[in-house]
This record gives sequence, structure tokens and C-alpha cells, in this order.
Amino acid sequence: MRASLIQAFAALRQGETVPFSRFPSDWAEEMLGEGGVTSIVRGSRKSLKVVSRAAFDVFLLSKGLQPEKLEETVEVLSGADSRAQQVQLVGDSKAVAVRSCPGFPVNVTGPLSVRLGERKILLCPCPGSFLYISSFWDFRIPSDAIVVGVENMENFRLPERQTAVWEEIAEQFGDGGVPPLLLVSRYPQSRDLVSWLQGIPNQYVHFGDFDLAGIHIYLTEFYRYLGAERSAFFVPSDLEQRLATSGSRDRYQVQFERFGKMDVPDSRLLPLVSLIHRHQKGYDQEGYIW
Repeated sequence: MRASLIQAFAALRQGETVPFSRFPSDWAEEMLGEGGVTSIVRGSRKSLKVVSRAAFDVFLLSKGLQPEKLEETVEVLSGADSRAQQVQLVGDSKAVAVRSCPGFPVNVTGPLSVRLGERKILLCPCPGSFLYISSFWDFRIPSDAIVVGVENMENFRLPERQTAVWEEIAEQFGDGGVPPLLLVSRYPQSRDLVSWLQGIPNQYVHFGDFDLAGIHIYLTEFYRYLGAERSAFFVPSDLEQRLATSGSRDRYQVQFERFGKMDVPDSRLLPLVSLIHRHQKGYDQEGYIW
């Protein structure tokens, strides 16, 4: 990885506005989609700026970089330091950050009995904490449990502040009952979560941002592999009211350039897409944290 690219990442992380052209186009699009970065357009010039350092740090880790050591990494790559130092900072760091610990985080809305291999475990994290399932291929949950994919980390780690959301999800997708819910996070971004979902019979419900990028994440990372029978996108009953009175018009305008004409193979989402276009706004799921 070039020192100039890491230098650009460091400038972004420090709050600077950095030209779009300093990054590989696919990485820039990834940052815009879920990396805590927004675009700023002035005439024909397009730049990037960090709006969520936490999300941006997750992106950096996924690329094998240590967020707190970007400047040090630039110095090592630019100088005559040893190859060993370079490997420590950018060589094996990607493998360590992403693949040496496979799996995904889980949380619950109430105590849930699960199995990890031959062991029976009661999931009941204390408020403010969650668990990480590394041996996910041995992880099994009750057949009636609904898996809820929570896109943003703040919503994922504070389930006790979103009781109304979980009740509505259970009502919409519970077939008349009150199913237990298992919350899962897509961080770190890998195929481990969807691979696990493909191997179990449970229903998956996506709870994400109510904007074009959030819909794109659901369609490309989950619906693509699970289909309409196994996956669904949660739309709260009061979303239209929230879009009418609040929401982000700037977010919509930025995302429209990339996702405004995206294909939507899940026809159940067409009313939501029309709603977003009609109000020309997006709504962050963090708004449902009381």
C-alpha cells in the first residue's frame, strides 16, 4: 500500500477534506456507502470528509490499517525502516484484523438459550456489552428465533433503548406469536455472517438506515444470498411521518448519484424507495434510539 494513500487516510481521519481522486475509486465508493464518509461537491471537484470516525476506523481496520498509527505507518513506508516494521504495520495486519478472528458480534433483546457446538449457552449480555461468536459454524439458535441484522453499531449495542422497534419487528414477522430475537452485526465486514445465515433455517430481518445506501446494503449483502423467503427489510410504521418532519436531504442528494437508479429486485421495497424519492430524504436508524 502506498504511503501517499495512507497519508490521505490520515488527513481524512484528522477532519480534513481530501480530493476524491486521491483514493482508489472502489475504496472511495465503499467509504461513501458505509465507511463514515460523505462527499462534498464544488463545481466539478469532488472531495471526501469523515462524518463518523468510528465507522471510518472500522473501514481502515478492514483494509489492514491501524487507525491510531497512520502517521507512523507513513513514516515507515516513506523511510528506510526495516521490512519487518512495514510488515507489522501494513503487511500481516490485515490478516490479523480480519481473518485471524472470524465470526460476528451478537446481542439479544432478552435472555436467549443457544448452542455452541455441544454446549448450551444462555445469551444475556449486560447493558452496554455484547458477545462475539468466533466459531460461528457451530453456532445454533432456536428454530423460531428471528435474526435481526442491525446495521449501525450504536443501535446494536443499545437494544434496551429500542424496545418499541423490537416489538414491532416481532409483530410484523412473528406469524402471530412473540418470537425471540437475536441481533447480529455485519462488522467486521466479511461473508461470515451471511454464510452462517445460509446454513440455518431462521428468518433474517434487516434493520438499517432508511436511505438508498441502506437499501443497497440489504440487497447486495443479504437478499442476494437469502432471497425473499428468508430475508426482509424492516420498515417502521411511523417512518413516513419521520421523513416528513425530519431526515437528511443532503444524505439523499449524495446517495442519489450512485443509488438513484439502482435495480430493486425485492419488490416489497418499492414503496419504501418511492417514499424516499418523494420526500428526497434519508432517515438514520439511530433516530429510533430513545
